[in-house]
Amino acid sequence: MELDTNIPNSPKPGDTFYVRMNNGVIHTAEILETRTVDGSDQQEYFVHYLNFDHRNDQWIPESRLSSATSNEQTEMTSEQLNDSTNSLTGRKRARLKRRLNDDPTDFSHDSSFETVDQNARRDYKPNVKYIEKIWLGRYEIDCWYHSPFPDEYEKQRLLYICEHCMKYMRLKSTYSRHLAECLLRRPPGTEIYRDPKIGCAIYEVDGAQHKLFCQNLCLLARLFLESKVICFNVSEFLFYVLMEYDDTTQKERFIGYFSKEKDSAFGYNLSCLLCLPPYQRKGYGKLLIQFSYELSKIENVVGGPEKPVSDLGHKAYLSYWTWALLNVLKEKPEIEIDELSAITSISTENCLETLSSYGFIKYWRQGHFVCASRKGIDARLQELHAKKFLIINPQLINWQPRVKGKAGKHSKMFPF
Repeated sequence: MELDTNIPNSPKPGDTFYVRMNNGVIHTAEILETRTVDGSDQQEYFVHYLNFDHRNDQWIPESRLSSATSNEQTEMTSEQLNDSTNSLTGRKRARLKRRLNDDPTDFSHDSSFETVDQNARRDYKPNVKYIEKIWLGRYEIDCWYHSPFPDEYEKQRLLYICEHCMKYMRLKSTYSRHLAECLLRRPPGTEIYRDPKIGCAIYEVDGAQHKLFCQNLCLLARLFLESKVICFNVSEFLFYVLMEYDDTTQKERFIGYFSKEKDSAFGYNLSCLLCLPPYQRKGYGKLLIQFSYELSKIENVVGGPEKPVSDLGHKAYLSYWTWALLNVLKEKPEIEIDELSAITSISTENCLETLSSYGFIKYWRQGHFVCASRKGIDARLQELHAKKFLIINPQLINWQPRVKGKAGKHSKMFPF
C-alpha cells in the first residue's frame, strides 16, 4: 500500500497525519516538532503515534507523511486500536506494542503497585527526543525518551558513552581517544558480588563519593525510562551496577543498574532500575530485582520498589514475585501471609497481589490465607523455568548493611 504524499505546505506541530511506521504499518501520528536536516533544506518531523507509548516517538522524513483520511490508509483493525488504548500493563496491549514496534528489545523503566495511568497521559506532551542513538560498549542503541543532557550535547543525534566511567562525548574521535586513556576498567566503588557461573559482577557505588559517575548514570537511565525523575543530588543514594565479564579477555561490560535510597522513609529497596535494551529479555532485569531483595534479607527488612513503576518494570516484578513466593510455597504450602513476607522480604501487599492473580488466596473470617495445590504451584513454576531466569547465589554476596552516617564495612573506594 502506498501513502498519499500530497500533504499541505509546511506541516507544523499539532498537525495529525497518517505515517508509515518502521515495520510498514500505517498509523495516525501527531507532529510534535520540526527541524532542518543538516546540510540540506529538507525537513524532518518528530511524531507521536497516537495511543502508543512515547517510547515509539521518532524523527521521520517528509516522505513518510500522508494527509489521506480514508479508512484504507490504516492496516490496523478496530480490535487492535481498542487494545492500544488499554492499560499499559494489559496483556493485549503488550502484545500489540511488540508487534507494531520494530524495536525487538522491549523490556531494556500503581494501584497497589501504581502502574502509569493511561487516562492521565492523554494530554501529556513529552520533551522532544533529539538524542536518537547512543554508542555504549559494543552496541549502538536506539533511545526511547528525552534526557536533559547539557546544552552542547542535548541535540546530538548520536552520543558516545564510556561504559566504565559513564563520560559522554559528541565525537567518535574523542571517544576512541578516551577509551585508550580511561583509567577505569570497571565501575568505581566496591565489588560486592561476582558469579563465575553466569559471568556477572555487581558493584556498589556511593552517590556521595562518586557524584559525577552516578549523575551520568541517571542521565543514561532517562533515555530509556519515561518515569525517571532526574535528581542531580545523588548523595542520598546507593547505586548497584551490573557488569558482564569475560575471563579470557578480562573485559567488563555495562548491563544495567538499580539505585536505592540510603534511608527510605517508605521502606523502598529500589528506586530506579535500568537494563539496557540489548540485554533485555535475558533475565538480567529480574536478576537485579532479586539482588535488591537479597540485600533486604540481609538487612532483615521487608522492602519493595519505589512507586510508580513502569509497565515493563511491573511485568518483571510480577515474574520475580511469582517465582520467589511459589518456591517457598512448594516447600511449605500451608503458610500465613506474614510469614511468607518475612521469608521473602516481599511486602504482604505485594504477596497478596501476586498470589491473588493466580487464585492462590482465599478470604475467610476477615482474613486471607494461602490455598494452593502442589500441582498448581508446580505448573506455574514450570512455566517460569521455561523462560530465561538467572538466579542470584546469596552465598556469593559480600556485603553488610551500612550504619547511618557511615560508609559501612566496604568503605574502601576506587578513585574516580
